[in-house]
Amino acid sequence: MQFKIKSKKFSAVFASAAFSAVATAGVARAGGPLPYDAATPVPNTSVVMVYDQFASASSAYTVSGTKIGNTRIQTDVPVLRLVHSFGNIDNIALFGVQVIAPYVAFLGTQEEGGRMLTHSSGFAEPQLSAYAKFFNDPSEDQTLTLTYFVSPPSGSYNPAYTLNGSTNNWVNNFEIGFVHRIAGATNKRRLDLQVWGDVYFYGANTGARIATRRGAVAAATHTEPVEQIIAYLPYYFHPQTAGYVGLSFEQTFGGKQYLTSPALGALRYDTGTRNNFTRIGLIAGSFIAPTMFMQGEISTDVRVRGGVKNDVFAEVQIGKIF
Repeated sequence: MQFKIKSKKFSAVFASAAFSAVATAGVARAGGPLPYDAATPVPNTSVVMVYDQFASASSAYTVSGTKIGNTRIQTDVPVLRLVHSFGNIDNIALFGVQVIAPYVAFLGTQEEGGRMLTHSSGFAEPQLSAYAKFFNDPSEDQTLTLTYFVSPPSGSYNPAYTLNGSTNNWVNNFEIGFVHRIAGATNKRRLDLQVWGDVYFYGANTGARIATRRGAVAAATHTEPVEQIIAYLPYYFHPQTAGYVGLSFEQTFGGKQYLTSPALGALRYDTGTRNNFTRIGLIAGSFIAPTMFMQGEISTDVRVRGGVKNDVFAEVQIGKIF
């Protein structure tokens, strides 16, 4: 049976797939990294962290760079993160595990291009992770960290809503982080360079729906891999508390999204969604007690293609070491 798809309804479904992914894009890195993630923890310790991430967008951009005004996408994402470090493996690498649980709350009305978007707040996919620090040179303040994250499709998702807290798919994330002191002296005032590289691989969201003239039909949303680079320049001005201020930079590439459905036959329909943005900002942090720290970031998107452009992205983290 051949379906004829009504363009307005079909584009609304694309918005559902597109903005669900874009609005929760920050959740992909909800557990970090921030500058204190680069520090080598003491073996057999645990860290409990609570985050809050706020993002507010008033415009979106197509893949070709056309601005879509009359847009309002605003989220608040509290995150709970638990980390435990173990000892060394043959004196080569310190390793550990972590669990990250984000909750996505949509604030007020959400709209794109003047069109109201239905939305449902809820838990995003939890992240289960293991990491290893294969290189650690305290004399030069250098570390090399490899991390793997996996997120099962177990968040809050309802295909009847345009925006969901969950993207309802498996996500595999491989991350490498390198830190190097570029000025000053270790344990004194110094300037560090931190570079983190990530690759995300996405499973299909098989719970999507497409509205046709004959009613809604089953569909699958597919997302191509995303590459991400995050760089920090923290200046540690108060060595006694590891107090720092600095600059942040983030760039993502890829994330082309398309739909498949029996209604489309063998066709793949490009939704126009990408995960392609450039973000710059300021960072700061300090230990507020021997075993408690705070750090945060405030930033803005300076270029976006195929998604919403955040005017403000703000993140605050509080951690306790046990």
